[in-house]
Amino acid sequence: MILLLLSCASEPSSEDAPGEEFVAPPGPSCSDGGACNVPVPEAADPARGLEPYTVPLPDYIEAMPVPEDNPLTHAGVALGRHLFYEPRLSGNNKQACASCHQQPRSFTDGLAVSLGSEGQPADRNAMALVNLAWTAPYFWDGRAPTLEALVPVPIQRPDEMNQPMDELLVELHANPLYLDLFEAAFPGEGITEETLSKALAQFLRTLVSFNAPIDALESEEIVISELEQRGIDLMLRGFPKSDPVPDMCDACHSHRAGVEADAVERNGIYTTNEKKNNGLEADLAMVVPTIRNIAVTGPYMHDGRLASLDAVLSHYDGGLVAGPELEPPLSREGAPMGMELSTAEREELIALMGLFTDKAFLNNPAFGPPVAVERPSAEGEAL
Repeated sequence: MILLLLSCASEPSSEDAPGEEFVAPPGPSCSDGGACNVPVPEAADPARGLEPYTVPLPDYIEAMPVPEDNPLTHAGVALGRHLFYEPRLSGNNKQACASCHQQPRSFTDGLAVSLGSEGQPADRNAMALVNLAWTAPYFWDGRAPTLEALVPVPIQRPDEMNQPMDELLVELHANPLYLDLFEAAFPGEGITEETLSKALAQFLRTLVSFNAPIDALESEEIVISELEQRGIDLMLRGFPKSDPVPDMCDACHSHRAGVEADAVERNGIYTTNEKKNNGLEADLAMVVPTIRNIAVTGPYMHDGRLASLDAVLSHYDGGLVAGPELEPPLSREGAPMGMELSTAEREELIALMGLFTDKAFLNNPAFGPPVAVERPSAEGEAL
């Protein structure tokens, strides 16, 4: 149906200075007449304990993959949400997961590469946290096979949160709030690296995004602009214009990924979850990110080298580096392909990419900080 642009995601635009507060565009609510394709997830209620937590999904999306030993429960998701916003997860008690994964930016941070808890630059751009249940493996290099395996890595890395796991567990044990939350979510198992990882993984799986305008184009409530329509028409014709390849973008950002086999032309997760060479360097391959919410997740690529979507399009139009790992459809007979875009056509495609912005996702209170979370002061004392 709709194919889209090969890019590597994760700042709203080059005009937003890194570090400044970024406010997501106001979004619709399914309860007040907004054009939602599916109800947005509600906040997990820890009082409901081990009752299963259900994430609303479109009927054409494959069932959410969930490990048998870590089903979604209200208490587990609620605990994971607390931990996601908890600065105690960093060595100096100043940085939470949410510091680099900010909801208004589709859980990215607007920086080329993220900064660790001590201010040191990491070596990667913060990836968007969207539809993660369907997008294993994780990290740009795909080294984590599950979300449970992903969780301890940034916590313990010296250039990220810099928190030894044994010290973190001691801190959490000393907090009555977490003693209660862990017991509700994992009765009798205690506060361990495993239960911490499971809780955060549960919360991360609830971050689903299927309410962008692109998901509801057939709805009478969705009215698109002439510029957006020209972008759709241009994409459907394929690239390069002189000899188009229909799947130049969709080959990696597959609209069919995550969609039930019998669902005809519906929009899925828009990534193949595979490591691909995208022409940045001759021998570099990184996991393909989703294009959902791409308009708010710049700078782009694994190292944030491209500041804007226009720069991304320019790269695919004439900046591809030839190499043995540059595969079709980005190459033909060993030579890099281009898109043959005019300035006006780049503007049309950028307008199209705006249709992937899910305002309900960016503004859903269920994904934001829990009201009851304790926050330590700069000296590490609880406020």
